[in-house]
Amino acid sequence: MKTLLLAENHPPTLEHLTGLLSQAGYTVRAVGDPGSAMEHFVADNPDLVVVSVDLPRLEGAHIGHLIRNHSQGELVPIVAIDKGHLGRARGVAAVLDLKVNGYVADPLKPGELVSKLNALADTAARQAAPLKGVRATLSRPAETAGELKGFPLPALLYSLYKQRRDGVLVVAYRDLTRRVFFSRGTPVNYDSSARQDVLPSYLVQRRVVTEEQAERVVQALGSGLRIGAALAEAGVEAAGEELLHLLRDYTRDRLAQVLGMREGRYAFYVGDEFQAEVATVETPALAPILDGARRAFPIKVMAGPLRPHLGQFPVRTPEFGKMLAALGLNTDDLKLAMQVNGRLALRDLLAHGRGDLAQGYSLLWFLKLTGCVDFSPTPVASSPGEAVVVPDVIAPRKRKPLPAETAASLREGAVKIITGSYFHCLGLDITADTDAVERAWHELATRFHPDSYAEFDTSEMRDLLDSVQEKLSAAYRVLSVEEKRKAYLQYLMSRMDAGRSTTVSVEAEIILRRGEAALKRKEHRSALICFEEAVGLNPREPEYYSYLAWATYLAGVGPREDRAKAAQKVLRKALSLNPYLERAMIISAIIDSEMKDASSARKKLLKVLELNPNSQLAKAALRKVGR
Repeated sequence: MKTLLLAENHPPTLEHLTGLLSQAGYTVRAVGDPGSAMEHFVADNPDLVVVSVDLPRLEGAHIGHLIRNHSQGELVPIVAIDKGHLGRARGVAAVLDLKVNGYVADPLKPGELVSKLNALADTAARQAAPLKGVRATLSRPAETAGELKGFPLPALLYSLYKQRRDGVLVVAYRDLTRRVFFSRGTPVNYDSSARQDVLPSYLVQRRVVTEEQAERVVQALGSGLRIGAALAEAGVEAAGEELLHLLRDYTRDRLAQVLGMREGRYAFYVGDEFQAEVATVETPALAPILDGARRAFPIKVMAGPLRPHLGQFPVRTPEFGKMLAALGLNTDDLKLAMQVNGRLALRDLLAHGRGDLAQGYSLLWFLKLTGCVDFSPTPVASSPGEAVVVPDVIAPRKRKPLPAETAASLREGAVKIITGSYFHCLGLDITADTDAVERAWHELATRFHPDSYAEFDTSEMRDLLDSVQEKLSAAYRVLSVEEKRKAYLQYLMSRMDAGRSTTVSVEAEIILRRGEAALKRKEHRSALICFEEAVGLNPREPEYYSYLAWATYLAGVGPREDRAKAAQKVLRKALSLNPYLERAMIISAIIDSEMKDASSARKKLLKVLELNPNSQLAKAALRKVGR
């Protein structure tokens, strides 16, 4: 069965087309936003792509452009679908620059979309040339794939190591693509679509090359040279063991970064054809797992699997010695691992053993994941024939005073959290979704958890930190559930806007904030779509028309004069609902000024200042118009 990516931002259309294309024999990956579409494209490597013409842009570009410019998207058939079934078709002209293979004005018209896709699939199959190298590996269906949420990669990497797999791990977040190459279960190379992520940038950070030399290395690599030759071309002396050491460090560092990713998708493709194109260097196969966990995981993620064993006695298994080279432990970790002798309770080992709490939890979590530690309900004998086994005891360490700057920062942050709304205490705005809530909660709960300061005496702040945890937990319980989040928003807005004459629509307010964010990013067309939707949800709210008018002027249809007329018409609607609406009057004046009608603009701004002499926006606009 052919795999098809369907990207459509109109939910009823998305649902209908998913069923239609599934019945036609395609395995459909259906998404409603451009970020998820790009993630699925990179990770799932679909055979065909169907994208909506009016899909919001990602980083200022249509998803069609991003796919075509991606290394995997040069030849994939793409069909653009319009909104003819809703009476809003934009026409073929809207897709001329997208490099698509087909256009369907009405995707619900019986037979048209499916027949076009079938024809493109047949043509692509006939024209397909034998693939080599990385493309050959990625042309196969992924052996395993999924979401990055919940940190699934450590277990996957351990599985690849145990099974000695060859292949490519692809991770994608929005338009970012990262790939890790594996030979016999060991990571041997890495690449990324982000410029700051690639090897020359890493060498600049390590002060091995200058910015100018790094640019020459990039050009040399682009011409097909291997890294050693590229460095020589740039005048950098790095060869032999020195170069291998740099490549090992780079691969290990970047793989640890990948393991800490919380959003996006991943997929693993089996094959070794990439070795003909990619330079390989062996690293300690499992070491990046521990590096990545310490860099990005909250302590509670690593503490969860250990919690049932706190009263038991951890002991190293025979696998520890066999896998020591692959584990890549540093000296401090080895010292702590040597204390895992089966005679110290896990609780005591974590609290009082070598290293701080974060180091202990992360190392024991790592050893448990890799099968290098087991747990016994009773102390383990150190030699054969030992009659009575007495557990070892570690004297508690004396904790250091909490640094004054850290204590002050915690108190200040704690007060803001305890006294703020649920959104404010998590540092979120009302557009935040469930993933953003979970991410913010993890970060703040870890920062304000006493275990994060295990080596310090936090007894004086214990009550304050406990109160913070209670507030964060309450915020998470409410905001992580969509229905509860909307009810809480309704409650907040009823308090904030008690004087408003219109009923508050939570859905409309969220969409309005998204439109404001799009305006700040200069994604004017996306902002216009958001404001149109907000007005549709709450047509009696005059402020919404102000935003819609400005977006209409910036991104509406036709020449600037026509857009200005359309915007002024929308503003008249806003002022009919509220004749004293300051934002609408100022926007109307700004548009008049843009259209060279300074006299009208000045009159409108002076009227605003009569009503509100302290209006800074009106004063700024008046200075621009000129007195």
